[in-house]
Amino acid sequence: MKKKWLRFISVLLMAVLLVAGYYVYSMFSFLDAVNSNNTFSTGDNLLNTATWEGKEQVNILFLGVDSRGEGEQPRSDTILLLSVNPVTKKASLFSIMRDTYVNIEGVGQAKINAAFAYGGPELLISTVQDFLDLPIHYYVATDFQGFAKIIDAIGGVDVNVQEKMVHADDGVYDILLNAGEQHLTGQQALMYVRYRGTARADFDRTERQREMVKIVGQKIASPSMALKLPKILKEVTPYTSSNVAAGDLYKLIALGLKVDASGMVTEQLPPVEFLTEQLNVSGEQILWPDIEGTRQFVHEKIGDTQTATTIEPGTDKNHQEVPQNGPTGNSNQGTQQPPPAQTTSTGPSAKVSGEYVNLRQKPGTEHEIIGQVYAGELLSVEEQQGDWYYVRTKDGMYGYVSAALVQMVN
Repeated sequence: MKKKWLRFISVLLMAVLLVAGYYVYSMFSFLDAVNSNNTFSTGDNLLNTATWEGKEQVNILFLGVDSRGEGEQPRSDTILLLSVNPVTKKASLFSIMRDTYVNIEGVGQAKINAAFAYGGPELLISTVQDFLDLPIHYYVATDFQGFAKIIDAIGGVDVNVQEKMVHADDGVYDILLNAGEQHLTGQQALMYVRYRGTARADFDRTERQREMVKIVGQKIASPSMALKLPKILKEVTPYTSSNVAAGDLYKLIALGLKVDASGMVTEQLPPVEFLTEQLNVSGEQILWPDIEGTRQFVHEKIGDTQTATTIEPGTDKNHQEVPQNGPTGNSNQGTQQPPPAQTTSTGPSAKVSGEYVNLRQKPGTEHEIIGQVYAGELLSVEEQQGDWYYVRTKDGMYGYVSAALVQMVN
């Protein structure tokens, strides 16, 4: 009887060792493959990431890549920054608006997602570090197929789709989702995080992306997912690039097990109080950031007490007023006066200059977006308040638009 028990324990121990060995092999194979995958790199820049010792704040950049254009350098459709404080065990997730107008080394002023197209993850990482005055330690980049594979590998996700989503794209990545609680496959989850057709456009889209990260993070952290980890890694390997080494992964896993993903802070960058919607010299709609305010916002959210002095919107570190001039040279700070009473006055007309302009409840980019008007559409200007027009659309809707994004026609 004793020999049978010893034999059983030996077999069980061997099985455990084999499973553990398979997991370790899967991890090393995955890391070796994604570290040597240079699909997204242009080869023109060096990877300039910071070294993480394991005790200080760790910052990881997650990049969703649109690599559909054959012969073209792919663009970063999604830019997410995960920051984990090893002292407080708190995590913060930021989505960086892709239309944020920043300085890109060797390029000049451009939308931040252009950095990936010009110089791959290397140039984008350098640009984000300069923009936020924050070290980036690691990055993980995957394309649309990789994202869908992750969702399918974990068995899909349950999401409450707030409204019907319809958008014709290229026949492969068209978007069609009905409203309501539903279980999404990988392709459907990709539709959910890419859709920009709601009233708040990219603001809503980045909010859904942060929501999806939390859902996926909580599901992967569940015990039932442990057995699926090798399969998940195998599925996403061909579509993923990263600089996470084996020794780093163990430290990150150890830290991740101590973090409560459900309590993760999620924010957009720049926050609404530190951005201005304008047109650049090429007529593109951009988000012009208050860089000092955005940096301060990030450092406070992640618990960096070294720079914890409050900065009011439109001021510098010494609380002095600074101009919010964008690339068109127009001040666009926006007042917060109540809207005037609605009127049937026709007034002068203004035409939308860029691709679209947001219609807001009150003047100022911090106020709610209640609709959008598109290129070439004529608006009846009822009143001007600073750098904002109170307008009536052709459909009879009233709201405020930035004067910098429309042109007076009479």
